[in-house]
Amino acid sequence: MNANPSQPSAATSARIAIVAFNSLGDGLLYAMMAVNLQRAGFAVTYFGDLLHQMRGWLPQLDIRPYPARDEFDQALAGFDLVICSPPQFMRDAMTPESIEILRQKWLLVCQKAPETWVHDHTESNRERCPAAVHAQLGKLLKSAGSIRYKHFDGESVVAITVDYMRARMGLTHADKQVPLTPPPDLAHRRYHRRVVVSPDSAGPEKKDWTPWRFLKLCRRLSARGYEPHIVVAPKNHDRWRDLAQGNFPVPRFDTIDALAAFIFESRCLVANDSGNGHLASFLGIPTITLYRKKNPRFNWRPDWSAGTVICPLLTLSRFGENAWKPFIPVRQILAAVDRYAPPSRS
Repeated sequence: MNANPSQPSAATSARIAIVAFNSLGDGLLYAMMAVNLQRAGFAVTYFGDLLHQMRGWLPQLDIRPYPARDEFDQALAGFDLVICSPPQFMRDAMTPESIEILRQKWLLVCQKAPETWVHDHTESNRERCPAAVHAQLGKLLKSAGSIRYKHFDGESVVAITVDYMRARMGLTHADKQVPLTPPPDLAHRRYHRRVVVSPDSAGPEKKDWTPWRFLKLCRRLSARGYEPHIVVAPKNHDRWRDLAQGNFPVPRFDTIDALAAFIFESRCLVANDSGNGHLASFLGIPTITLYRKKNPRFNWRPDWSAGTVICPLLTLSRFGENAWKPFIPVRQILAAVDRYAPPSRS
């Protein structure tokens, strides 16, 4: 169902562009938003470099890379509404003056957005769009600002975004399900002993468990008959290949599409709080997330599929950000890997 009770015809469907923030986790959240807007009757185009690499998994969506930096205005000019979570290069250049221009031009959103991003687009949209298109957009035009628009207590970022779509955007039937079309030669969780171990993140000093502990985990997994594969960002590949010393495979993936294919056929994924965890969950692969605080219901946990958050048994904040790392229990990680056996195939 769309935001307005009357379903528009294809000729009058409002054209919406979604410009996703340039991280993998955020990119997947905005893909979920795009799919729900499309279900609601809107003509949606998604812009984001990372998801463009796996556009074949989402053939129902028009997914494009970011325009060149000086061509954003031109590329987005033909849409009735632009929902934009500004990529990092835009945020780095923001000033009070540029924010004022951006918020009047595009509907700015983020998980936590400053009040200066909020703007009601109702009247400006009424002036430039046909009446049927304007009516279809309805509540969407007032939805700028924070996706986390109120206090949430333990809900995941996926659930928070679904709530925002329902309450603020008016998509009453929004949900987290995103139909995927994997390449035909892939089989979901085909390699039931392959465990993807993802030891890096976008915030290594704060978020990453230590390398030698991940290697210890790999040894313990191997001893139990599993096949751990260490998967990191291309920039970290050589380092981890050297750390593994030939004891564990360290495959390299230079595109999100290739990474997704590998994860899709694996038993489960063990990772820091990272984009790879969100990708695995998005693909229907169970996740085991190592989190630095004693909060198994932290907002940014993966939540499209089954998942376990492993927290430290003890935190010693006065000794610095890394004091949690010795207190992650390996036995709990191993128990979760055991628990996430793929369904048997007859």
